[in-house]
Amino acid sequence: MIRSLEFDGYRGFPCRRQYDRSQPFQRLDLAPLTLLIGRNNAGKTSVATLLYQVLGGLAGISKEALPLTVGGSPVAECFQDLLPARDLSAFLELAVSIATKSGLHRLETILYLRSLLDDDPRPRARHVGWDGADYPAPDGPLECFPIPEVPEQTAVRDEARQILQASVWLGPLRERVPEIPSRHGHNPQTPTIGPSGQGVTELLAEDETVFGEVSTWLAANAGLSLRWEKNLDLWRLQTTRGVARSVPITQVGTGVHQLLPVLTLAKWRNRNANPRPFIDVVQQPELHLHDALHSMLGDLFLDVARTGVGITVVETHAEGLLLRVRRRIAESEGEIPPELVALYYIDDAPDGSTLRRIRILETGEVDYWPPGVFLESYEEVKALRRAQRLKGH
Repeated sequence: MIRSLEFDGYRGFPCRRQYDRSQPFQRLDLAPLTLLIGRNNAGKTSVATLLYQVLGGLAGISKEALPLTVGGSPVAECFQDLLPARDLSAFLELAVSIATKSGLHRLETILYLRSLLDDDPRPRARHVGWDGADYPAPDGPLECFPIPEVPEQTAVRDEARQILQASVWLGPLRERVPEIPSRHGHNPQTPTIGPSGQGVTELLAEDETVFGEVSTWLAANAGLSLRWEKNLDLWRLQTTRGVARSVPITQVGTGVHQLLPVLTLAKWRNRNANPRPFIDVVQQPELHLHDALHSMLGDLFLDVARTGVGITVVETHAEGLLLRVRRRIAESEGEIPPELVALYYIDDAPDGSTLRRIRILETGEVDYWPPGVFLESYEEVKALRRAQRLKGH
């Protein structure tokens, strides 16, 4: 479906092309595993959010060109909130590369607000293009992402809707996993995991294979296994560590509750017998996890990527996750090609955020690395050694 997204003039990413058309877009080329890194408040979440907004707009899920609710939470009150510094004179320019049965197509549009005096807060389209040709822009406020009347129009809408239904947005703060699954079950074609991790217990209860793989992974990497225990007429999710007596899932540490939705989703994606294309977003999968498990997450996401079915976008601060991905590429002898992974650095420059791709080579090396990123531990060790030398004198 969406192969790449280009944009200009979105939130912290400034309008560069509005006054100088020679300026490049911010460009996100999607790979089966797409990793977003950067400092806090640089714009990692904004990039993932815009991708989902465009997907939702193409699907026509609301009366908005770019839906203002993503991952179950509002991301803006109105379109003006999406413009840099909420500047009414700013344009939001978008270009989407879309793969259809007829080939790869390029959809372009420029969205703007007419004035503060306009009672309708929805944007209008200044321009609509398809494969380099201009088409008439719709009159009035937009009710969905503008697609011109081309033969692929209906197919694009339908496929966007199907992909959105099959996708999962996992937010950065997952809820504690409940002990007792609800009785309504789950759809075997869709991993009904909510933005806060809702539905994990139900999926584990309904899918024995996924339950077994999740429990095995936890036992091997975290020393913790899962089991079901029946109490009266209710099945309860229990945990066991070593030979100790089992305790309810509700009594284990926060890290397990943050990890379980991520782990369950990955194992479900790996074994799904009837896969459907998807675009999953996982924010901070490493939250509350010990550093030793960060690298294991890299293997989890690579396994999903190698199925070749969908796209997983991961927003992370975990150095171990990135190192494991680079290591696997280097030692795979071509089985895990660098093209399987797209790594992006979002830089919060003084004049606005920028999106830059870091290409991973077959050796696991990178063609660029931003200064100061993931060097904190190295700098602390240097400072420690310096202090030790001074005390030694």
